[in-house]
Amino acid sequence: MTKPVVIITYARSLMSLTVAESCRELAGRIVAADSVDMTPLGFSKNCDEAIITADSRTDPEAFITDMVEACAKYAENGVVIMPVFEEMELLARARDRFPAHVTIAAPDADAISKVTPKHHLAETVSGTGIPAPATERIGDGKTGLHEPEGFSYPFLVKPSEGAGGRGISKIADADALKSYAGGLREKDIILAQELAPGSDYCVSALCNKGELVICSAYTNLEQFPKEHGAGVVRETVDAAPFVKAVERIAHETGWDGVFEADFMWTGEEADTPLLIEINARFWAGVRHSKLSGVDYPRLLLEQTLFGAIRSDPGTPQIGHRSKVPMIWMASAVSEAFSETEYAEHLSEAWERLTASEGNLMDRVGRFLSTLGSAKSAGEAIDDIMFRLTDRSDLDIDLMAEDDPRSALGVLFIASHLARHGKLPPEISYKPME
Repeated sequence: MTKPVVIITYARSLMSLTVAESCRELAGRIVAADSVDMTPLGFSKNCDEAIITADSRTDPEAFITDMVEACAKYAENGVVIMPVFEEMELLARARDRFPAHVTIAAPDADAISKVTPKHHLAETVSGTGIPAPATERIGDGKTGLHEPEGFSYPFLVKPSEGAGGRGISKIADADALKSYAGGLREKDIILAQELAPGSDYCVSALCNKGELVICSAYTNLEQFPKEHGAGVVRETVDAAPFVKAVERIAHETGWDGVFEADFMWTGEEADTPLLIEINARFWAGVRHSKLSGVDYPRLLLEQTLFGAIRSDPGTPQIGHRSKVPMIWMASAVSEAFSETEYAEHLSEAWERLTASEGNLMDRVGRFLSTLGSAKSAGEAIDDIMFRLTDRSDLDIDLMAEDDPRSALGVLFIASHLARHGKLPPEISYKPME
């Protein structure tokens, strides 16, 4: 059998590095796709080629057109598109626009529409027996927000669309709700959700035509941002308390592929975990899942190619911990640029930026915008690579130890600034108060 070309989207993400590493053995060629260049995957040893497409968020029609054109080059080999992030839904809906030699490793669009946006998930869960906190649509950025009728303060509010904890806020009273509403865009649909007791648990799953194949779970011991942010210290836990709900989700949606479900749970056997939301995509901790025993990208590619997985799905190692050094990584980047000869020529700008307001990643991003090219900043780049890969005392959920060039992907920040005139949302995110 000829090995296919595997096109991996959202190449700027660390998730894409894990997907590429996992798919390398089964792929004849790995292509990184993103709307910016100088991405982590583009620099990775597991990438054979990088392509630039339109941005799937701002110009979805052009993104699909670019992906179709990119696939046309590999008609003799066969192509598998491995969507990594939110573009999974867009690609699933556009399946019929791709030629016959292209397979998209994503669930059916109808299945995805049952869990995303988030208000669709609330409708799907209702009446199924899947345990979940009460959730109510309370308005949008155009008509304003009203107090939920079914429950009282405090409660959570969240946009129906979005990822990574963006826009989630705990609302204590009517004044807080009014303040939150003032910061919305017209298109934002907002949900109110009862507070659920306990801690956040992330349950990853691979399903085949509505049947659960394997799932595993981890909990976030630390988050960034601290309130409702992505996990930066993770620990694998027993998935048994979540299995029945995940099986029901797979059955109700007819899911065929991967997803990640967020639960809140006290950890007490007598208490039932409550489903908070479902992400129809790979998850931020996919490398942690792999390190702890379950290689979801590899299993998904096997299922896509052969109709079922062929290798041992693995057994999650309960208690496995890993760290995502987001703050440490930003610190390493800032130190590298501030200590090199190249940065000395920009010392005035650097001092101004380090003293300015905004989080460290935001300041680093603005500093990167001063770079003319990767070549001109070679000294600083080499130092960044050293700092990001010198981690002998840590089990880091970041990148493979034997793939240090992927650390160059911090430069996608500069590329995004050059192409779009602003920092990418992954860097510039500031949670609502």
